[in-house]
Amino acid sequence: MAENKCRPGEKDQQIARIEQMESYLEDVKAAIHNVSGALEDFMDAQKKVIALENYYEGGCWRKDFEDDEAGNLPDYLKRGVLTEDAIYDALTDNDELLKIISMDQFEKLW
Repeated sequence: MAENKCRPGEKDQQIARIEQMESYLEDVKAAIHNVSGALEDFMDAQKKVIALENYYEGGCWRKDFEDDEAGNLPDYLKRGVLTEDAIYDALTDNDELLKIISMDQFEKLW
């Protein structure tokens, strides 16, 4: 439990404290709202992460990459997914975010 550090008779400090805590509350509520939406989007994306991982590790990516290198794919086709590091980097970043949002990481704050 937090120690009571408030002293009676300090009206100016009390008002400043309440105003500061009100500001903190507004900031916390906004952050929670923003993170909640981002987490929902992130969790929805996990099915796509699994699909990318299967594509990358299952052999199809290698075939698509080689066909692109051989000039067998149309010029208009976007090729970001065929760069050597794009999927790997995305999967690594995803894993790092999963670690960050685990409860173990938040326990370090207290």
